[in-house]
Amino acid sequence: MMKIFQNHRITIAVGFALTAALLLLCPTGVSNFAEHWYAAVSRWGHFLAGIVWIGMLYYFNFIQVPFLKDASAETKAEMFKEGGLVRNALWWFRWGAMLTLIFGLSLYGQMGGAEAGWDLRLGAGLGIIMWFNVWFIIWPAQKKVIGIVEATADEKLAAGKMALIASRTNTLLSIPMLFFMASSAHFRIF
Repeated sequence: MMKIFQNHRITIAVGFALTAALLLLCPTGVSNFAEHWYAAVSRWGHFLAGIVWIGMLYYFNFIQVPFLKDASAETKAEMFKEGGLVRNALWWFRWGAMLTLIFGLSLYGQMGGAEAGWDLRLGAGLGIIMWFNVWFIIWPAQKKVIGIVEATADEKLAAGKMALIASRTNTLLSIPMLFFMASSAHFRIF
């Protein structure tokens, strides 16, 4: 039993298994089970991946960046090494963003896509901008900063500044994005 709590991968797998077991106990009450199942998984996947993504975004901006600002070169080297804290956190950050986008686009299509309310389209648009920032600005810049891609000290400094601006942009955009994403379930803004 304790093994479940000693390895995060096992904890996650057991969480998924528990979800599946509990689903078997819940009648859907719908005539088209496949359609209902697809919609439920899309919404749940979007929600779960979004928590990982935005949670990591906030961790970077509120915890890691302020900490590294005053950290020693030795501390940074330890955190940036392969298998270190920063590389692992960036993996969860990137793939949280990717899965949020995939599940979100699936959900968006189910909710009417172009026919969806402005609130949903606005939230989706902000999310796509944020995803783009993660994969095409933050991650390439961070690869230089943490030493995956060779770069001079000046290039690392410039890359770090670029990544910080993109990350802070995502933090700023996350606030209205989360509001408009959530509001679609409660009311139409426009």
